[in-house]
Amino acid sequence: MPFSGGQYSCYGLHLINREFGLNPITFTYDLGMVTDLARRNIARMCGVLGVQNVLVSADIRMKRENIRKNVSAWLKRPNLGVVPLFMAGDKHFYLRSSELKRQTGIQLNIWSVNPLENTDFKVGLCCLKPNFEMERVDQLSLTDKIRLLGYYGSAVMINPGYLNSSLQDTASAYFSCYLEPRRDFVSLFHHVVWDERFVNEVICDNYGFERATDSPSTWRIGDGTAPFYSYIYMIAKGFTEFDTFRSNQIREGQISRPEALAAILEENRPRADGLRWYLEMIGVDFNDAIRTVNRLDTQGLHA
Repeated sequence: MPFSGGQYSCYGLHLINREFGLNPITFTYDLGMVTDLARRNIARMCGVLGVQNVLVSADIRMKRENIRKNVSAWLKRPNLGVVPLFMAGDKHFYLRSSELKRQTGIQLNIWSVNPLENTDFKVGLCCLKPNFEMERVDQLSLTDKIRLLGYYGSAVMINPGYLNSSLQDTASAYFSCYLEPRRDFVSLFHHVVWDERFVNEVICDNYGFERATDSPSTWRIGDGTAPFYSYIYMIAKGFTEFDTFRSNQIREGQISRPEALAAILEENRPRADGLRWYLEMIGVDFNDAIRTVNRLDTQGLHA
């Protein structure tokens, strides 16, 4: 089981171990953006359940330097479509997961990906239409994979700052995410109903799941990159992943629209602590970065 220490993976591990009686090996891939909070939640869950966790660490210094170069290039010529480039380095976890399966001889791969977290707007900002029939949140058709690659290629040509030492790593990440075969792959929450209130009760009451000091949510708090890209989307477009998540919950009848609006009013607030941590870790000046993002508007963005 890929295990980030976040809300989804913690509850998924609880289900697999306590409810289904399985004894999985959990797997965490760290490119330097796994926060201390996430590490503590990983330790708590695995400690209580007696489950093994395999931590695979990338070359963190190299990965953070790659992120710095791409964030710096982006700040000189902002383009919302290529914001996911900041997270390209973590996509190797697909490849590492396949390697771990081969090393252990374990075939079944259980992922705690939640279809409610589907964020089609990210590929939409790359001029791709949403696919409402896809079976996984990371699934793209062959045509869309080619179009996405073309969009990123044109963005790199327009902004020479992306022509840096991260290119090989980014290309490898694209292969890992979109071309690495997914065999014996089960998405747990395609089969188990997700009840957010119950989930939070389970992970907080039974395992002491630790919340972030700068967010009311238990979602995305272990990902060091999330505060920065959420701030960008909020300033530039007026919504974030939380809006799409809450919208999907409304469509499933899990919450009302007033409840969703009240939730995102709190969840979309800038995460000051998370922003400072992220920019410090990658070596980008906080004040310069925030000033640049604050100047963003729909007319001021480059193609």
